[in-house]
Amino acid sequence: MNTNRDAAPRYAVIDVETTGFSRNDRIVEVACVTVTGGEIVDEYDTLVQPERDPGPVRIHGITPTMLQSAPPFAAVAADIAMRLDGAILVAHNISFDVRFLSQEIERLDQAAFDPGVGVCTYRLTGLKLAIAAERFGTHRPSHGALDDARAALGVFSHQSPYQVLNSVRNASFSCSDAPSGLTIRRPEASARRGSLGQVVSRTDWPQTSVANESVYLDVLDRCLDDGILEPAEQKWLDDTAFHLGLSDQRRLILHTRYYDLLTQRIVADGIVTESEQALSENIARILRLDPKSFSGTYVQGVNYDSAAGTVTMRVGDVVCFTGASSQLGIDREQLVQAAQDVGLTVASNLTKKCSLLVAADPLSQSGKAKTARKRGIPMIDIAHFLNAVDQLSNTDQ
Repeated sequence: MNTNRDAAPRYAVIDVETTGFSRNDRIVEVACVTVTGGEIVDEYDTLVQPERDPGPVRIHGITPTMLQSAPPFAAVAADIAMRLDGAILVAHNISFDVRFLSQEIERLDQAAFDPGVGVCTYRLTGLKLAIAAERFGTHRPSHGALDDARAALGVFSHQSPYQVLNSVRNASFSCSDAPSGLTIRRPEASARRGSLGQVVSRTDWPQTSVANESVYLDVLDRCLDDGILEPAEQKWLDDTAFHLGLSDQRRLILHTRYYDLLTQRIVADGIVTESEQALSENIARILRLDPKSFSGTYVQGVNYDSAAGTVTMRVGDVVCFTGASSQLGIDREQLVQAAQDVGLTVASNLTKKCSLLVAADPLSQSGKAKTARKRGIPMIDIAHFLNAVDQLSNTDQ
C-alpha cells in the first residue's frame, strides 16, 4: 500500500486488444503508458503474435498480415514486466485487461504476476471511455491499445489522486528473461466513419455495476461503429455473451436500455431527420428490437454533393453563417438578405434544425464549424452558396 502521499507514485495505464473473451483467447496488442509525478515518462505499444487466428478483424482492426512479424507474448513479457512491476495499474474496465494479462503470464515459465489493487477509470466515472474523454476534453480513444491507454490516462488525470491512493496496492511482475526491446506497432488506420458510428460514440452505456456487462457493452459499441453487423461480428457478440455468462434475457435488457439511450441522443433537440429515423431502425434491427417511431419530428435537409461541394436547397431550409464580414468578402447583412429573398430561414446559432453552414473558410476551426462536422451538417463556401441561391431563385421564377 502506498502510504506516503508526498512520494510520487508510478502509474502504469494499460490496455489490451484480444482475439476474444474465453480462456483460450489471446492478446493481439498491448500498450502501457507510464506516469511518474504526473508526467508521462514512457509509452510502450506492440502487436502480439497470438499464435492463432486474430479473431474479429473488423472490431480491433488487426489483420493476420499485420501480425506476421509481431513477437509472441513470451518475447515481450520482460518488457511489460519492467513497466508493471511496482506500479499502480490503471485501465478502463481494468478487470478485463488484468484477466488477459494474467492468462498470458500463466502460460510462461518462471514468471509471477500479482496485479495488486489498481484503478478502474470506468468505476471512477461511470462513463464509457469515449464519453469520459469527451467530457474531460482529453485524448479520444480509437479501439487501438495505445490510443485507449492514452484516453484512460486523460480521464484518470482528472480524478483526485489522494482519493485514489487510499485504496490501491502496487502490482508485482517478475520474469526470468531480459527485456528484448521488440515492438511492432500497427500501421496508422483511418477511423471507421458513418452517422451510426457518430451516434454510438456520443452515447453512454446503460449504468451497470457488473464488470462483465460493461465489457459486453464495449464489444457492442465496437460492433456498431460502422453501422453493419456482419455474421462474423454477430457470432463474436454471441460468443462474448456466452463466455461472460450473460443470459439471453439479460442481453435483451441491456440491448433495450442501450437502444433507449441511443434514441434519446437522437431526439435530444426535438428534431429527427429522415436519416436519423433510418439510423434508429437500423439500430433496432441489429439489436433485434422493435424500432421506435418519431412521428411529427422530421426536418428536411439540403441535397448535398460532397464530391462537387454543391448543394440544392429548398424554400424553408435553415442556414447559418460563420466567419467575419472581412473574411466573407461580402457584407453579412447582404448574405442574410439574399437567403431570405429566396425563402431560406437564417439562424444565428447552429442547431440540428440547420440544413447548411455557410463558411468564409470551409476549413475553419470555429465552434460552429466543429459542431457542423460533428453533426454531419453540410458546410460550403460563399461562392457555392450564392450559386445555390441563384439556382433556387431561378427555380421559383
